[in-house]
Amino acid sequence: MTILPGRRSAAAPWVAEVWVDPQWYECQSSPDRLPAFGPPTVVPLRNSQVLIGRHSEAMSVAPHIDCDGDAGVSRRHAQLTRHGLGWVVEDLGSANGTYVSPRVGDIPDDPIETGQPMGSGHVLYLGSWTRIVLRQELSAG
Repeated sequence: MTILPGRRSAAAPWVAEVWVDPQWYECQSSPDRLPAFGPPTVVPLRNSQVLIGRHSEAMSVAPHIDCDGDAGVSRRHAQLTRHGLGWVVEDLGSANGTYVSPRVGDIPDDPIETGQPMGSGHVLYLGSWTRIVLRQELSAG
């Protein structure tokens, strides 16, 4: 299959960009101090199911997307499941909810209640300051 430069293929690998988001932090009532922010941590999404949370050896939790440092994120906070050309996110009974937006900067008001479809560019907001942007990697041209 020929892929034009700048075009995305259905088979293109997905990544999650994990950011510290000061705008989301301002909307929360967190007693925790906002950490320094800079470029995102980029996590390749290689599995058909991806756990989002915080690492805990004692509880045998090793999330694919580790939001360690954000105490507002539950150990087993949410799960992404590959579905068709995109993903579905499901909150796993987290203490503070999982929020979805179609783009960065549109801060959502209500947490998701059931599985929410997500495509490239969609954003998860969770915890005290965590923003996760899902996107397909650009194909090598």
